[in-house]
Amino acid sequence: MPGYLLDTCAWIDALLAPERLTEEARDFIGGPEPLALSSISLLELARKEAKGDITLRMPIGDWFDQIALPPGKIRVLPITPEIAIDATRLPEPFVNRQGKPHKDPSDQIIVATARCHNCVILTSDRLILDFPHVRSIASRA
Repeated sequence: MPGYLLDTCAWIDALLAPERLTEEARDFIGGPEPLALSSISLLELARKEAKGDITLRMPIGDWFDQIALPPGKIRVLPITPEIAIDATRLPEPFVNRQGKPHKDPSDQIIVATARCHNCVILTSDRLILDFPHVRSIASRA
């Protein structure tokens, strides 16, 4: 099982803007070990592309097949019942900047995926980096 899980932004950065990544994140991503990706990240990226927030040089289906999910390097982890349950019952304090419970289901699923698969998350998301119940490494400086 992969030891590192890319959150959506780290995955997008690795593919479209690697200069944003820290040297440590580049080492993990470029290293020989396979990486994990939550299936929710596929949806997040597809939504960004559909809204025009991200422009790809080919149809998104081809981009997924040819560029974004290299065989043997990225393993997409599905949302299992265990992950769904953990995502809805994360221990406190998974809070937003206003100190209220963080309700982003994508972030909850990514965190639960890392917890259930015992992965370290590579992320630029300060809320995830500050969450004491999952291991994480900053993907951006």
